[in-house]
Amino acid sequence: MPFDTNNYIEYELEISRNEASPVRVLQDATGASRCGVGSTVWDAGLVMAKYLDHQTQSGNLDLSGKTVLELGSGTGIVGITLAKLQPECTVILTDKDELMPLLKHNIEVNSCKNAAAETLDWCDSSEKQLSGRWEKSLPDVILVSDGIWSSELHKPLADTLARLAGEHTRVLIGYETRKFDEEAKFVALWSQAFRFWDIKPKDQHPVMQSEDIYLFEGKRK
Repeated sequence: MPFDTNNYIEYELEISRNEASPVRVLQDATGASRCGVGSTVWDAGLVMAKYLDHQTQSGNLDLSGKTVLELGSGTGIVGITLAKLQPECTVILTDKDELMPLLKHNIEVNSCKNAAAETLDWCDSSEKQLSGRWEKSLPDVILVSDGIWSSELHKPLADTLARLAGEHTRVLIGYETRKFDEEAKFVALWSQAFRFWDIKPKDQHPVMQSEDIYLFEGKRK
């Protein structure tokens, strides 16, 4: 069945790769689709996407032959941007089942042959989601943007990262600060299994950054 675009508007993000067209994704900014917050483009995702763009164009990021897993992809703005910037890597974008039609549509319209969408809800406590390919072949990079907006997500996300990150996996997390005390609790949970550092403004995109949006990179202890 074709994806019904009636409740959606297009968001366009320019990227620096010369031969690449802009990233175009549909989003539901009004909530009419009833797919939750994941159907909207959020600022933290834009900052992370442009950070990946900046690092690629600076020659500091080469993911050729690597596998990237994005958790909580939503519209796919981050994962699709990376797939277009790094066509020699494989990007798997994941989210809840109800977001799969939107996510698959956005991947298709951007002609990302190196990207795919899969259902993965890190708040689902069942073993089924994580017992297959990811625990047999851990990703090289894990991306999470604006995934800690609710305290109910913190422990499931920290547990999922601990299960899916190997010794050499790079984990990139970005979020817009809303409740500092609550966000600090996630950082404490994450620090139990990971060492991490903040990505300084000088390393981010010179324009697309904000003092209210934090980017971190981490690896297993």
